[in-house]
Amino acid sequence: MSRKKTENVRNAFLSAARDIFIEVGLDQSTMDQIAARSGSAKSTLYRYFDSKEALFSALIKKAAEGQDNEIINFLYRSGDAPQHSYGPGNAIDSLIFPSLEHNCKDELTKFGQYILTSFHTPRTLAARRMMIAASTNPALGRLFYEQGPERVIQHLSRYFKPLIDKGFLYDADPHIVACHYFGLLESEINEAGLHNVTTQLSEGEISDIVSRAVEVFIRAYVRKSSE
Repeated sequence: MSRKKTENVRNAFLSAARDIFIEVGLDQSTMDQIAARSGSAKSTLYRYFDSKEALFSALIKKAAEGQDNEIINFLYRSGDAPQHSYGPGNAIDSLIFPSLEHNCKDELTKFGQYILTSFHTPRTLAARRMMIAASTNPALGRLFYEQGPERVIQHLSRYFKPLIDKGFLYDADPHIVACHYFGLLESEINEAGLHNVTTQLSEGEISDIVSRAVEVFIRAYVRKSSE
């Protein structure tokens, strides 16, 4: 088989895997589905890739080289989000906080509910597990971090800075304040989610978790009116 034909076959498998991963999620996808979508036999697929994890890693490498942004978009989308908001961080960046002190609790609550509703889902957690496994490659780990958690922290930092400057919040590095708030949101359920123990939260559970996180944050950072 010529080198060009070999590369074409390989790319066809990658394209099929990408589409299947996006349609049904990493955990629900199978090598049978990928082979069928590509139009080749499963035995041929296994000559190129020995598992869907190997396909995933190859797709991530392409994304890291700037050749396929859609797979990165997929990793950070909400399972319930409309397709036009898939871009990594687009939904996060579009959340605009008014820098008004009296709205702080309500806005932090809304943001926390959005984060847990969108990103503590079976599909997103499955993607995160595979990202963590792929992050043994430092370059890939940095890519995942910069497109996901770092983007959220930067967005929160921009919200907290004017509140710190006005003296509503105690004087602190906005980045650290953002890390603490985001950490509080994840503190009760992140490990259970990543270890496949608790992958789905009810609306009531999300509301309670966020309420506790916001309450602790306010106690730690919001200045009392008498100060």
